[in-house]
Amino acid sequence: MQELDRRRFLAKAGSTVAGLGALYLATALPGCGGKEDSCPVEQGPEAAPGDVPTPIEDSSSWPGLVVVEGRDRAAMLRAGLEAWGGLAGLNLAGKKVLIKVNASFARSPEDAVTTHPELVAEAVRAFRLAGASRVVVFDHILQDLVDQTLEKNGIGPAAKAAGAEAAFYAVKKPGPARVVSIPGAVALPSAGILEEIFQADIIVSMPKAKHHSGAGLSMAMKNFIGITATMGNFHNIDLHRAIAEIYTVVKPTLVITDATNVLLDHGPGGPGAVAEPWKLIIGSDVVAADAYTCGLFGVAPTAIGYLTHGERLGVGTTDYASLGVREVRV
Repeated sequence: MQELDRRRFLAKAGSTVAGLGALYLATALPGCGGKEDSCPVEQGPEAAPGDVPTPIEDSSSWPGLVVVEGRDRAAMLRAGLEAWGGLAGLNLAGKKVLIKVNASFARSPEDAVTTHPELVAEAVRAFRLAGASRVVVFDHILQDLVDQTLEKNGIGPAAKAAGAEAAFYAVKKPGPARVVSIPGAVALPSAGILEEIFQADIIVSMPKAKHHSGAGLSMAMKNFIGITATMGNFHNIDLHRAIAEIYTVVKPTLVITDATNVLLDHGPGGPGAVAEPWKLIIGSDVVAADAYTCGLFGVAPTAIGYLTHGERLGVGTTDYASLGVREVRV
């Protein structure tokens, strides 16, 4: 962004997001039904936390963050993955890759409320080229008309054209799930995790960075609400703590945050003011990736409760600078 546009962007973003954490705490329901601090333990087929795929660690990959700036989304992603260390070290041959996007709303990509379809398509191509046997683009969306939603936001056609399988569930029809108990959890003692998660070898979180009326900002950590069968429960409990707790049992191997255009207000569904930072944030530490993304909105990571909880629970670090940041221009 030009410097003047950046000043306007940060001023707008800061005024929109500042104080939302406190506002959320003041207005959120105290628990499921208003009497508890956490939801009841869910019922259904059970699974152990160890049944969830664990992140694949590749020592040759860059352990910090890669931040890419450019104007060509596909080229940005290619350059960012190369700077991260490439995908070869993940040994993808014969493996199933699950890409968890944000496809929740039937809005055009220009509205900046869903992951941009150009990035989704390029990610699918990259993983297929690296040898993945299957690439599945996945989400549990906030609409009941799935096909129409995916057509409008462009993710459905983009994923199909790139050679991906699609696994999208409506909010009222979430698909099969297994209940996983979350050790030590306070807000979310158990969660119904959708079956697609258990079937994946590698999980990628590919969110859209945007304003969110409840969480302040929606980024990579909040993206994983959509892996659960009853994601509405998160908004009836301590939302921030629950978001962090789900990450103690389900962690992505890779985060690719779409901040090429971002929604500044009226999130998560818009319409609202849109800015264009034209950035991708790539890394394996989801807390660090979100902490960096906060800066694009002029918000301190400490203002977003799920980042504070995530760091406390050992999910990652908000001190992204300590991991190192590679900046790439395309």
